[in-house]
Amino acid sequence: MKLFLRIFLVLLLAILLYNIWILAGVPKQHTIVTRGSVPADAIISFGVDSGKGNIVGIQPQLTALNYANIPTFKESIKIYLLEARKKNLLNEKTVVVFPEYIGTWLVAYEQKESLYQEPNIEAAMKALVMTNIFKFTAEWLTAPDVKDKTKYAALAMKGKQAGLIYQEVFSALAQEFKVTIAAGSIVLPEPSVSADGKLVIKKGPLYNTAVVFNPDGKIASPLVKKIYPVNDELSFTKSGEDTQIPVINTPAGKMGLLVCADSWYPTAYEKISPDVKMLVVPSLGGADAVWNAPWKGYNGFKAPTDVDTADYGKISEGDAWQKYSMGPRAVKAGVHYGMNVFFSGQIWDMKAEGRVLVLNKDSLTVLPPATGGRIVNLWLN
Repeated sequence: MKLFLRIFLVLLLAILLYNIWILAGVPKQHTIVTRGSVPADAIISFGVDSGKGNIVGIQPQLTALNYANIPTFKESIKIYLLEARKKNLLNEKTVVVFPEYIGTWLVAYEQKESLYQEPNIEAAMKALVMTNIFKFTAEWLTAPDVKDKTKYAALAMKGKQAGLIYQEVFSALAQEFKVTIAAGSIVLPEPSVSADGKLVIKKGPLYNTAVVFNPDGKIASPLVKKIYPVNDELSFTKSGEDTQIPVINTPAGKMGLLVCADSWYPTAYEKISPDVKMLVVPSLGGADAVWNAPWKGYNGFKAPTDVDTADYGKISEGDAWQKYSMGPRAVKAGVHYGMNVFFSGQIWDMKAEGRVLVLNKDSLTVLPPATGGRIVNLWLN
């Protein structure tokens, strides 16, 4: 009995010391809140205001440290909305679009400051696991049938917390600025929307999920789950159903929403009717060297029949985006306005120099890579 009591006390002390170690070094909020404004030359506008609404693509320049706490994350995004409002780009018919994965990095919320200084994502994820070892182990042991249980568990163990923070921040911003916000995407376990417009997160497979917030802060149905994840995503996420209808009603009209690679597949457009006024596509992307490199072809799923596979290795990745994604496919579906917004910033060693593709009356414009934060506006007619 005494031996058992000693073992119990040793374990209790070990857990106590572990929790003290976890809390030590968490950065204080007031020391890292982002300040500043958006340079005038980083605001680009297309068309003229006809009173029919607009799409505002926002590329915040983000690092891992911007996800350290709620005030920092919110301020890092809000400065762009403030600048857009100052330039009279926001109104009740505005749809604001953020990049893919913008919510996913909230897995780094309130971690030890040393985690944000890690040299690469692999080291950061190892540090994240070490400070959440019990939650990680539980998710790893109960993971669904996925190839990469480590990535699954690292995201699933923080899924509910990340989802609630994501909802809190973007819901508040939609209400404050009275706009519709297509809040990029976030990887969540088994997400859905409740009757009162809030996220419901359950245990289960992970989905790369795009969420739209109405001006009243409630979530618009449906959630759009990525149908065609790329190879790396397929190792830890599940494909969304191809029967989903990715169309959202907004004050500016019906909006189609496709998550990154989905915009490359004609089947993703089959549920988008000609009465859809605009299409928005949040994407991740990477360094601009990838955009200019030879195209390696479709990633994750077989190329559609209308794709010339002879283009593999012959045209650039950027040329392929212009030939096979939103631009020509949206026009063919009868949608004449659209915006594809890529991530910008550096999350550990992942450098993203996101471009923006603007579809304006069937004409496609490709903007240069983002070297900092950027706001892109498209007036609808």
